[in-house]
Amino acid sequence: MRTKASNLTVLTLALIAVSAAIPVLADSAISREDKIKAAFLYNFINFVDWPEERIADSNQPITVGVIGSRYFLKAFEPVKHKKIKGREIALRYFPGYEKLKKSQKADDSQWNKKIGTLKSCHVLFLCTRHLGSIESSGRIIKALEDSPVLTVSETDGFLESGGIINFLMEDEKVRFEINNTTAKQAKLKIRSKLLRLAKRVIGKEAHNGTKN
Repeated sequence: MRTKASNLTVLTLALIAVSAAIPVLADSAISREDKIKAAFLYNFINFVDWPEERIADSNQPITVGVIGSRYFLKAFEPVKHKKIKGREIALRYFPGYEKLKKSQKADDSQWNKKIGTLKSCHVLFLCTRHLGSIESSGRIIKALEDSPVLTVSETDGFLESGGIINFLMEDEKVRFEINNTTAKQAKLKIRSKLLRLAKRVIGKEAHNGTKN
């Protein structure tokens, strides 16, 4: 039987193979780390189940939204025409949304409209290197907490602030942690195989891990 470490190695190698498809002459600002994270994101979709009403139309693509970094969006380019779960990938970049704030108005139509747009995504990556602080993404995460959107980021405290998957670096390798409690609240089912590979899981007893 494979150990958690060997399983993760196999998955990581597969993901690196996907990211290797990015042309050598691509924008130099796209780091290898971003390429690997983009490949992980692509693979996460295979291990997450959305509510039936969210995926009822088989002709609709899986929408991946990005806030904070156009470069990360470019890292996802190699897989955007690949199909996953029988659907194509649609990429959306939301410029300026990292500064999105709700006004003091009782009915903030601008805020509601923009949050509604984010809710149309299946996956939303918040590149906090460009957001400035976890507080900047916290407002958005709070507004999406009951919506079936897989929120992903890369900063300490993201899970505790209501995010679902967070990337972290360990020994110069990309790892990830999961808040399964938040995922369930969003009506997302994360399959056990992905939970077992996570470095840390909140809301479920993880194999060879701890319950948080």
